[in-house]
Amino acid sequence: MNQHLRSAFIVWIALLPALTSSGQVKFTTVVNSQELGQRDYLQVQFIVENAQQIDEFDPPNDFPGFHIVEGPIQSSGMSVINGNMSQYKGLSFVLQPTHTGKYTLAGATAVVDGKKMRSNNVVVTVRPGGSGAAPSGSGPFGGLPGVQPFGTDPFGPSAPEAVNREEVLRPGENVKEKINRNLFVKVQVDRNTCFVGEPIVATYKLYSRVNAESRVTRSPSLNGFSVYDMVQPGTDAVSVEKLNGKAFTVHTIRKAQLIPLQAGSIDLDPVEVENIVHFVKAGARQEPHRSGDRLRDLLDQLSGEENLGPAVDENVTLDTKPLTITVKPLPEENKPVGFNGAVGNFTIEASLGTKTVVAQDEATLHVVVKGKGNLPVVTAPAVEWPAGIDAFDPTAKEDVNKSVVPMSGAKSFDYMFTARDSGDYLIPPINLSYFDPIAQKYKTVNTEPLDLRVTPAIKRPRPAKPAAAEADSSTGDRLGGFVRGLLEMILAVLFGLGILWLWWRMNRKRATPIPVPEVTAPQSTTVTPQPIPEVATPEPAAAYVPAAPTRDPLAEAREYFDNGDYKAFYREVNRALWKSIGGKIDLPSSELNKHNVIAQLELRGWDGPSILSLENVLNECEMNLYTPAYDAYNMQQLLRQAEWVMDRLA
Repeated sequence: MNQHLRSAFIVWIALLPALTSSGQVKFTTVVNSQELGQRDYLQVQFIVENAQQIDEFDPPNDFPGFHIVEGPIQSSGMSVINGNMSQYKGLSFVLQPTHTGKYTLAGATAVVDGKKMRSNNVVVTVRPGGSGAAPSGSGPFGGLPGVQPFGTDPFGPSAPEAVNREEVLRPGENVKEKINRNLFVKVQVDRNTCFVGEPIVATYKLYSRVNAESRVTRSPSLNGFSVYDMVQPGTDAVSVEKLNGKAFTVHTIRKAQLIPLQAGSIDLDPVEVENIVHFVKAGARQEPHRSGDRLRDLLDQLSGEENLGPAVDENVTLDTKPLTITVKPLPEENKPVGFNGAVGNFTIEASLGTKTVVAQDEATLHVVVKGKGNLPVVTAPAVEWPAGIDAFDPTAKEDVNKSVVPMSGAKSFDYMFTARDSGDYLIPPINLSYFDPIAQKYKTVNTEPLDLRVTPAIKRPRPAKPAAAEADSSTGDRLGGFVRGLLEMILAVLFGLGILWLWWRMNRKRATPIPVPEVTAPQSTTVTPQPIPEVATPEPAAAYVPAAPTRDPLAEAREYFDNGDYKAFYREVNRALWKSIGGKIDLPSSELNKHNVIAQLELRGWDGPSILSLENVLNECEMNLYTPAYDAYNMQQLLRQAEWVMDRLA
């Protein structure tokens, strides 16, 4: 079959580079069906995607159980997006089975980015007969019945409207004018005006009535929008549309849901497609009578070489025309105080993981926002926590269907919190304000109030001293005690080094020594800062003897440390520090977070090292509550640092 004819079947393959240029390198073998009849046709494709360089692309030497009807058909392309270049290359074959049975088609090989790769093998089953999907004479090769080797033929009688391609260049016709009439790209939007946060749908399409190899060389960057693709890259959705009374084959290059981020006039970037258009010149003799089957007529013409002249190829680059979207700002009138940018139509609900918790234990408040709109950009609603409850920053996850307009689904937020003291608490309703673009006004929804009961904290008994320790203390064997002590010291040093290495990997910031002053003279009102030892090079830990304050807010933390309850230790240090902060800084519970606290302390004259010490204690507590890596020496250092910070807050 001539190149200009078969190129019509591979245009969708050549569109892939721009759609898959930003992913991982893939080398795959793809078939149009893994089960077919002996009279059917099989399409095999070997595809390399997202590569920087492709060399030595070799298909298998043969296909057992099949003979090659057509191939190899090669397509390739290159794409540069945001300065990153990637290549695409594909080899395709059309095969017909010679026998029934189960056959394994071997993969192809190629050197991809300097590394030899092989695509996957594919197992295909051939059964007797054919698919029977079309009557005799309707197949594309010699009139055999069966499925089309490249999927449903958009040009055949099964299409909504037959597409009569203009592949013959007749005497007196201008090739450029003929291409302009029968090959072009367009961008379509469902609206030209919208509000900030209100989605529009942009679709880039290639319209064709000619035989062409097409390759996307520039994709639209779509700056000024959050972009959510609605068509999976690489699928090349093909359809037939009628324009000005003529049917065109339409390839969807990109279809995306765009959410504008700011008001103003925003131009949609063009898409650029390079094409090689194939024509065949008509001969001088009169053309034969046409049967009405476009593909069969073309094959009849090609078989009668005396009626056709030479092939003509024309290179042409197409791009979309400029398109401007007008984005209106959200109205300032009646805008709620707590509005966070949600645009659409939403509901909100809240629940507690448990309605009864123990004081100082963690609990969870679960908030879910459901509806349609710009769910991915919806932020966590503010919670007015009752006095006596300390909350952490929420975590979010979403379950959103981005293939519909507007997007629909749910986004949930989990708030971890602790109650300092026992009692009955009421979490007030949580509000969510959003802008409804259909009604063009703001709306507010809220949850029901939630009751929380907090029971007193459980005092944990101090563990009994191990019997082995008493036996050691009573032993009279000095030599045995010396050996045992030496071995324990060596093991402790090795264990400490391992913990320090793991600690350094988890948080390199800890390796930087942090100057922390300590109170050295209780009789004086002057506080003399002294640096704590560098954590990165600790000396053997000595017994830690804190200063004896009149009122020790860390007494319970020390008790947890002595009892070996390390998680409770970090929780208590965190609670005591936030309690001291709350007593020093007059802020509502809903605004009591690290960012606001640091800002207030800077206004009160705290210097950089003091702020750094506070941040370090809070970060250490938070990290070890959720990713524990307990170490006694580090905990002693944290106690000293927390003492100094709380002394400054007093």
